[in-house]
Amino acid sequence: MTINASDVKLLKSQRLTDEDDGGGRATGTPVVDGEVNNLFSDISRLDRTLGRINLRKGFAGVLTDNADAYLGAHCILTQAPADPRVSVLLFNTGSQIDERTAARSNIENYVVPATAAPFELLGNQLAGQRSITGVQREEHRIPEVGEVYQLVNGTASQYVRVASVEATVENFIYEYSSGQYLTLPRRRLQLGIGSALLATYPGGSVNPAGTTATNAASQPKASVLSTQVADAAKYYGISPLAEAVAQGDLTLKVASVYAPLVPSTVKETALLDQLAGYRRRQYLACGAARAPALSFALVVSGQSRAFLGTGALPGSVTLTINAGVYSDNGKGEFTFVSGSNTFSKITVDYATGQLDAYKATAYTGAASVGYTPATAVSGETVTGEIAVTLASRGYVYTLDLAGAKPKPGTLTVSYLALGNWQELSDAGNGELGGQGSGTVDFASGSVSLTLAALPDVGSAIVYSYVGDNAEAYTQRTGAGTAAKARIRHRLPHDGIQPGSLTASYLVGGVTKTITDTGSGTLSGQASGTIVYATGELDMELTATPDSGSSINYSYQQGSVADQVLSVSPDSAGTVSGTLPGAPLKPGSVRMSWSVLRRQAVPASGSATSYDQTVVLDRSAADDGAGGWVGVTGSIDYSTGAFTLRVEESYAYKEYTYKQTGVFPLVKTERSSTTTSLQEQFGGTLLARAQPAGVGYGTQSDSQSVPPLTFELLPNVDEPIVPGSLILAWGGDTYVDRDGVLYKGINSSTNAGSAVGTVDYAGGTATLSVYPGGKTPGVDVQACLTSNSGFAVVDATFRTPGAPLRPASLQLTAVRTDTAETVTATADTNGNFSGPTIWGTVDVETGIVRLKFTADPNDGSGLSDIPVIPALLRYNAVLYSSLPLNADLIGLDPVRLPADGRVPIYREGDVLVIHHTAETTVASPVAGTTETLARQQQAAIEVVAASGVALDPAQYSVDRELGTVAWANPLILQDASGNPLGLPLTIRDRVEHMAVCSEVQISGALGIGAPLPWDLPAGETQVSSAVAWGDLQARLHTWYTQKTWNSGAPNWTDSPSGESTTSNYNSLNYPPVVTNKGAIAGKWALVFTGTTTFNVVEEKLGVISTGTTGSDCAPINPATGAPYFTILAAGWGSGWAAGNAVRFNTDSCLGPLWIVRTVLSGQGTVEDDQFKLQIRGDAD
Repeated sequence: MTINASDVKLLKSQRLTDEDDGGGRATGTPVVDGEVNNLFSDISRLDRTLGRINLRKGFAGVLTDNADAYLGAHCILTQAPADPRVSVLLFNTGSQIDERTAARSNIENYVVPATAAPFELLGNQLAGQRSITGVQREEHRIPEVGEVYQLVNGTASQYVRVASVEATVENFIYEYSSGQYLTLPRRRLQLGIGSALLATYPGGSVNPAGTTATNAASQPKASVLSTQVADAAKYYGISPLAEAVAQGDLTLKVASVYAPLVPSTVKETALLDQLAGYRRRQYLACGAARAPALSFALVVSGQSRAFLGTGALPGSVTLTINAGVYSDNGKGEFTFVSGSNTFSKITVDYATGQLDAYKATAYTGAASVGYTPATAVSGETVTGEIAVTLASRGYVYTLDLAGAKPKPGTLTVSYLALGNWQELSDAGNGELGGQGSGTVDFASGSVSLTLAALPDVGSAIVYSYVGDNAEAYTQRTGAGTAAKARIRHRLPHDGIQPGSLTASYLVGGVTKTITDTGSGTLSGQASGTIVYATGELDMELTATPDSGSSINYSYQQGSVADQVLSVSPDSAGTVSGTLPGAPLKPGSVRMSWSVLRRQAVPASGSATSYDQTVVLDRSAADDGAGGWVGVTGSIDYSTGAFTLRVEESYAYKEYTYKQTGVFPLVKTERSSTTTSLQEQFGGTLLARAQPAGVGYGTQSDSQSVPPLTFELLPNVDEPIVPGSLILAWGGDTYVDRDGVLYKGINSSTNAGSAVGTVDYAGGTATLSVYPGGKTPGVDVQACLTSNSGFAVVDATFRTPGAPLRPASLQLTAVRTDTAETVTATADTNGNFSGPTIWGTVDVETGIVRLKFTADPNDGSGLSDIPVIPALLRYNAVLYSSLPLNADLIGLDPVRLPADGRVPIYREGDVLVIHHTAETTVASPVAGTTETLARQQQAAIEVVAASGVALDPAQYSVDRELGTVAWANPLILQDASGNPLGLPLTIRDRVEHMAVCSEVQISGALGIGAPLPWDLPAGETQVSSAVAWGDLQARLHTWYTQKTWNSGAPNWTDSPSGESTTSNYNSLNYPPVVTNKGAIAGKWALVFTGTTTFNVVEEKLGVISTGTTGSDCAPINPATGAPYFTILAAGWGSGWAAGNAVRFNTDSCLGPLWIVRTVLSGQGTVEDDQFKLQIRGDAD
């Protein structure tokens, strides 16, 4: 008996509903071809308004009274619904018995939990909220609109999709010991979410490691997990050809590689004040290696803690604790090196220097450590892209960043795959991780990328990083800094008489005296200067005063006169003029003025460098002998005539470049040379002096416990980087924390004594509390200074989400050369058209490419306009999906693609390219033959004017020759005998099956075998196939068990316990199964006596009884055929109650889930339909 076309059926499942138990097992009821609502119910008005997802389960296969194989079984959609707002998809879970709940879970597993999210919850997030508050370190990636995260709190969990993002950097106060506080800069996140929270999720408060383990009510904080696309369900559908194809083609293009799965409504989300190419923070060494002694204290059972006292450079920490040696891996965790490994985990917080050691038993005790102190700094992001073309598309790419090498831990690479942005990032150890892998050679700037998926043609691989700019930060340590401890004071009077000042102070109870030499300098127990005109003192004492003592001053003072003079310098930078009021008192004159200096700004991505000017204040006092202190020139006290050099030479660092490449992939190699330039005088002098006959009176002043100022960098104009300063003075170590100097840091608590402040811009530190009797020398053990940064003339970045609303992107930039703010808005075509900002934005992908120039056609670089990258910002409007009620639409949309679409073609899928042509026959003649325009058809059918198929007995077809022969006589009727009218239409379909070799987001598909026909666009369809392979009823996995446990039955495929000595002779009396009766099931024949048994199925329970004396053939009520037949002649003897025979059966059915998606909107077809075809081969 063979398999005929009429034996191939699509069977209904148990329940054709959208309830949780919809689906289930196969019934024996076939789906009637062409019958209205044979699978799906009508579409309601509410469905049309909100959208709806309906799931129906069917079974495709063969119902025959034999077990012949249905070879290569598969199913395709051959006709999509005519209504454009209705979509049909197929998918297969592989289960013969699953219900809608399981199918829904399979669909919603589009995203699954991955690693910990880059933020934590800040405070409690209450049920009903439509936003969540998070906190993260500044160096962590900001969540993007459209991303999905999972909140987990005990047994409660919920997936949330980010609908909006607000990020602000704030300082959080952390009390690490009683009355001891740290200021922790962190980024606060306000994340709008599409659906309200269904439960309360506790969050912690900020601490150095992240957030506390519990909230204020001591409830454990909830976890936040990022998600990754698992895309567990594969979907199959149909799409028309977008372009005609020719015979022999191996590529074709469909209208879309996606089909709607979830109804979604688009909403607009504003992106405000976004950084273009976000800034990242990295750790820089600020001094030589340190080795402080540590003492670990117990935090809680199993966790001990100590502090380095400063930040640490990733990868530099070596810890010796409890006879074990450990080194950090650059990612915040330690690896065991040698000795005894008694700790399960040791971690380090590089920003604060906090060490946490975890051990099964409590540990307290000493430890030794070596590390390089470091501080976190913000760098400027360098951006670029690699265009993805059909020729360059691949999995492996390289970047040559030799011109501006990346800082460790700053490189991120984004690429677009099937419309979704994927990201790789450098953890700081030279390895790229994320959606792919790669390596970074920081020495050469070479980067290797291996992507997890092929990037989309027409997109770009976008990268950004912080350049390793050697000029950006300078380490200033050791004796070369010439740091000194000084006391500065300004007397309450101007016009001090030269030589009249005396001062005294106590050191160890002994009086020390300072005298004024009369020439503007000090002698005795201090060196330094006095400016007579202003009363300013700058003293370096031989030893610091006793604690609680004062410095007492006595001096003579007279009146002064101020004058403003307008003068011009000569070519040597010297001005001359006459002070009024002569004759003048020697030593009483002071001149003040300002000068301008040029300062070069190194550029990124350009062949030029850019200048800016800085204003510096200068002053000079006369030396009492007709000269100036520290400045060239002279003064005649009798006439007031003077000369003064107001313009000095200074070292100017100039940058030169060698540049190759074409925008935007410009490679720049930078070098610098230092030349001598002359300052530019501001044009006016402010003069202060006393006449020669001025009268003086005695004055006094007292300075109680004077603050001590460390002049750290007397020869450096660059500011100190916060958090980088470590000083050694007077036997103590001083550490900078947010502008406050601490000493005596306790390694167990991180507490110290606040004793002073730091002036980052002035390069000084001031102690308000200090010991007496200490010498002025200061050892700067760690310090970083920064220069003015760099500028860019081009930029490439992507927005956090896409697509964008056309003409919504607004850019703001600040010019480096003029500080002018410039703006631009993209037009509806995505173009920026100057006058300063030029470029494009791809609204579909969010990729922005910019050039800052006065003339975009000038390739010389002379028209380029530098801008400050840190101030390049934009606003835009992002299209995002409006979440719909999961209960109403039938699926939870949060875990599905944001735009509701899923791919229906994948590499390795079976594709069927098919085209149906129609030939109208107005008056068919009985007994004649119609010859069609083509041959080798896959199918030919005849339909009447009503669309109802003509009875197949009224014609015969030859598909090889492409002919239709009419019967004689010819009766115009359908298969049921109902009359049909003319004209008749012959529909013939040609098709080509091939393996999909490539899928591109543009709709381009590659196939493994060339097309045999020319096929038109629009009419030709491309279907992806659900494939089951060979289907055939069979009985297998037969074994016996001596004992059957009804309370815990063994449904595995291996026996539990002993087998029986009795058996069944399956060799000579094989059990019989048929395609019509067999199901996919697990069976047990459980003996109740020596010859009687119950027939049990895993899911159906006891369905029948039997004896060894007669054939056992329980009937499948769905088809009326036996599930199987066990022949009586095959039974051996010796069976006993409790014995069992186990076996499995397979059906000749392939399970199939069909999804009907109704998009929100007005329907256009009253009675719609889709067609699917069950396909296979048989002898």
